[in-house]
Amino acid sequence: MGELRSARPLVALLVLAACSGPTVGTTPRGHEPAGAPTGASPAATTSTPDPPAKPPPLPMPPSGKRVGATPGEAGVEFRVWAPGATSVDLTGEATGGARVAMTREADGHFATSVASARGGQRYHYVIRASTGEELSRLDPRGRQVDGTESVIVDPRSFAWQTTTWSPPRREDTVVYELHVASFARRGTDVGRFEDVAGKLDWLAGLGVNAIELMPVNGFSPSSPKGWGYGPWHYYAPHTAYGTPDDLRRLVDLAHARGIAVLLDVVYNHTSSNTPLKCFDAPCGLDNGIYFFSDPAYKATPWGPRPNFARREVADFFVDNVFSWLSEYRIDGFRWDSVSNVRAIDGQGTVPGGSELIRTSNAVTRKVAPGALLVAEDLKGWDGITKAAAAGGLGFDTQWEGGFYYPLAGVITPADDASRNVGTVRDALLGSYNGDPFQRLLFTENHDTVGNGGARLPSRIDPADPGSWAARKRSMLAAGLLFTTPGVPMLFMGQEMLARGTFESTPDPLDWTLAASHGPIVAFYRDMISLRKTSPGLRGAKVAVPHLNDQGGNKVIVYRRWAKGGDDVMVLVNLAKKTYAQYDIGLPAGGTWKVKIDSDDTRYSADFAGAKNGDVIAVATPRDGMPFMGSLKVGGYSVIVLEK
Repeated sequence: MGELRSARPLVALLVLAACSGPTVGTTPRGHEPAGAPTGASPAATTSTPDPPAKPPPLPMPPSGKRVGATPGEAGVEFRVWAPGATSVDLTGEATGGARVAMTREADGHFATSVASARGGQRYHYVIRASTGEELSRLDPRGRQVDGTESVIVDPRSFAWQTTTWSPPRREDTVVYELHVASFARRGTDVGRFEDVAGKLDWLAGLGVNAIELMPVNGFSPSSPKGWGYGPWHYYAPHTAYGTPDDLRRLVDLAHARGIAVLLDVVYNHTSSNTPLKCFDAPCGLDNGIYFFSDPAYKATPWGPRPNFARREVADFFVDNVFSWLSEYRIDGFRWDSVSNVRAIDGQGTVPGGSELIRTSNAVTRKVAPGALLVAEDLKGWDGITKAAAAGGLGFDTQWEGGFYYPLAGVITPADDASRNVGTVRDALLGSYNGDPFQRLLFTENHDTVGNGGARLPSRIDPADPGSWAARKRSMLAAGLLFTTPGVPMLFMGQEMLARGTFESTPDPLDWTLAASHGPIVAFYRDMISLRKTSPGLRGAKVAVPHLNDQGGNKVIVYRRWAKGGDDVMVLVNLAKKTYAQYDIGLPAGGTWKVKIDSDDTRYSADFAGAKNGDVIAVATPRDGMPFMGSLKVGGYSVIVLEK
C-alpha cells in the first residue's frame, strides 16, 4: 500500500482555503473605482488616470502548494508531482519549443518558472523514469487540454458580470439534472456549454433554481457524447463542451437568472485509460503513484480507485474541489458513488476515503458557505448527511433510492389492485437524522432512465408513452415528488414527457416535445412554483391521517406544514376510479384553496376536469382532525389544497 496520508490540522487547512482572494459567489467583483467627487477642479478630473490595478494573485489551494501552471506577475510557475522521476523537463509553446529542466523539490515535486509564458500557450512535461525511459505527459492539473498538450489558463482574465449572488437555501432548491452533450445539441454535434446557456431562460421560466451538470471535467475524447463518468482530466472541462471561459460564462449567466450550478464529480474511480495512469514510470503490476496497489482497494467495477490514503493524491482531489469553487464559482457538488470512496460498495472502509470527503466538504463550506453538497451513496446510511463533528461525512442531502424505487413499483404496474398505498406512505415519511430534507428525491435520473432502464412514461406504457395512462401516472409521480418533504430533482426532459431510454451516447433531447406536450410542461411549472412559494411545502412536517386501500380504493391524504397555520393538504388517487365526492379531514376551518388539480383540463383536453372550487371546511371531525371538506376526484390524480 502507498504512503498513509499524514495528519493535516483542519483549522490550518481552512485558513488556506479562505485565502486572500474573494469569497466565491458572495462578494461583489469587478467594480470600477469611483469617479472624482462632485465639485472637483477641471485639472483634477482631467489628470492622467492611475494605471489599472494588477490582478490579485491566484488564491493558495488548501494543500498549501501551487501545482500545475500558475500565472502570476513574473510569468507562469509550473509544478508537477513525479516522485519516481529522475528528472522532468517542461516543453512546448510556453518555452518556445525548448526543453527547460525543472528543479526537484524535497517532496517529489519538480518546479520552474517561465517569465515569457502566458495564458493560451501549450505545454507538456517530459519525465525521465528510473528505467531511463522518457515519458511525454499532460499536466494532471492542467486547466485546459488540446490533444496531447495542456494549455495555460489564467482564470483572472474572465470578466464576471454577475457580481452579487447567493444560491437558494436547501429547503427552497429545485434541481434539474442535465447532460451537456445531449440537452441542447445542435444537429449531430455535441452539445456545448453555450447551448446550455441558450436554454437558461427556458429553465428559469420552468422555475428550477439549480442545475446539476453530469460530469463536465475532461473524459475520453473517443466518446465526446458519453456520460462522463470515466474521468481523464480532473481540472479541465471536457474539450468537446467548450473552453474554461465557456463554462465560466454558463455559470455567470445562470447566476444572473437565479440558477445555481452544481457539478457531478467522480472521485471514486478514474477511467482505465486515464493519463494519470503510470504517470512517472512505465506500467508494471500496478497503476502508478495516483492509485492503490493493494488488491483489496485498487479496483472498482468502472476503473482503478485513487489512493486516497496518500497525502499528495488526497491533496489533488481537495484542491480540485477548491479550483471549481474559486475559479468557476460553482455552487456545490453531487459526489458520485460515495459508497466506493468511503468503502467497497458500502462495505468496510477504504483508507483515506472518509477523511477526503470530510476535508473536501469542510473546504467547500469555508469557501462557498451557501453551496449544496449532495451525495450519491444509495445505502440508506444516515452518516452520509450527519455533521462531521458527530462522526458523519457532512453532506447536506443524499440521493434517496428509498423514495424512487418503492414509488416506481407503485406507479408503473398496469393493475390498480397491485398498488400498495402503504408503500407510498412509507416513502413520504422517510428522513435521515430526523431531517427529511437530507433526502434528495427523484422519479427519474440518468441511472434510472439509462443502464437498461427507461423514462417513466415508457415504463408505464411501453407501446404509447404519450397515452392517457402514461401522462396521468407520470404526473401523479411528479405530484408526489413536489409535495413530499425533501429536495426535489427532475431529469432533463421529464417535464415534457420525454420517452425511451438514455443511451450511453444519448440522442439529443427532443425539444419539439416542449410544444406538443405544452400543457404537461405547464403542470410541472405550476407544481414547481407551488413547491417554491408554499410555506407548508417548504416545511419539514408531514403526517398521513388518511389511507384508503380497501374495495378498489387507492387513496392517500397527507398534511404538510412548517409551523402550523401554513397547512397544505394533499390527496393522491392511485387508481383509475373517480369520486363525485370524497371527504377528507382538515386541521382548520374556513376556506381552503385548491392550488393544483392534475385532472384539470388545462393540463390535457382528455382529462375529466373535476373543477373543484374553494373547499369550505365544516366542523365535523374526520381522520382525527376537527374539520372536514369534500372534493371531486379524478382517476390517477393529485389535488393540493392550501389554507
